[in-house]
Amino acid sequence: MRPSVLWAGAVSLLLATSAYAQRITPVEGRRSVSASFLTVDAAGQSEDSDFVETEGFESFNASLALSASPPQAPNPRLDATAGGSQSSEMSERRIRASLSAWASGTAVDASARGQGISNADMYLTFELNRRARYRAFVTVSAWSNASNGGQSFGGVSTLLHLANLESGVPVLSFDVSPSESDTEELAGWLPAGPYTLQGDVSASVDARGPASGGVSGAWSMDLLLYCSSDFDANGVVDVMDAAAFMAYWGSGSLWADIDGNGVVNQVDHDVFLLAYGRGC
Repeated sequence: MRPSVLWAGAVSLLLATSAYAQRITPVEGRRSVSASFLTVDAAGQSEDSDFVETEGFESFNASLALSASPPQAPNPRLDATAGGSQSSEMSERRIRASLSAWASGTAVDASARGQGISNADMYLTFELNRRARYRAFVTVSAWSNASNGGQSFGGVSTLLHLANLESGVPVLSFDVSPSESDTEELAGWLPAGPYTLQGDVSASVDARGPASGGVSGAWSMDLLLYCSSDFDANGVVDVMDAAAFMAYWGSGSLWADIDGNGVVNQVDHDVFLLAYGRGC
């Protein structure tokens, strides 16, 4: 199959076209960070907690860090820390966010307890006005050394999920366990319509002596939208996009599956041809 097929009936692009006509419209948003600790021994109890949140879509930057700071330091019978952070922002063509949470606990004997709990989460819903080409850069991780004799006394979860609300089909979905990490660059198409973005990092440690350990988790995402005819997602619609699409379409690669039905066929070719002829 020759790339020249693409030009039949298409409008020639004499100049490269800026490829940013797709637009995100916010619908609902909520983001928060929380942390708490508790230490208990024969001498008494110490505890504290903190919480910060926002509703809406303004840029959100928050960080919490709590520590028991017991008077016995630097060699305490018990200790606990908890903390979390979040940085997130949303524009018409981009969503960037990073979340992290950590906790630790120390208890040197059976009469002591050190507990730390933290959480960072976000929930966004938005509308996409037109079919878009997207590129996403994602990193996720989770770590724990909160175990004693094979028994865990701490846990961490790192979750990130983006899906179309009408079809329920996930665009990206990550759920990692302790000692796991992942870094991916993703690209594809998003149909017009409503979407939900949910992310959470939760960390908790409950050390009851003798035990000492910590957990942490984090994720970051940078999601960028482009015109559906911007196949190489570089912000410009030009002949390189046509050549790249035809190469993938001719080989039957799912990278050319524009309508997302799992099949590469003439429909995908025609949809791209129309989008390319329109420019952006």
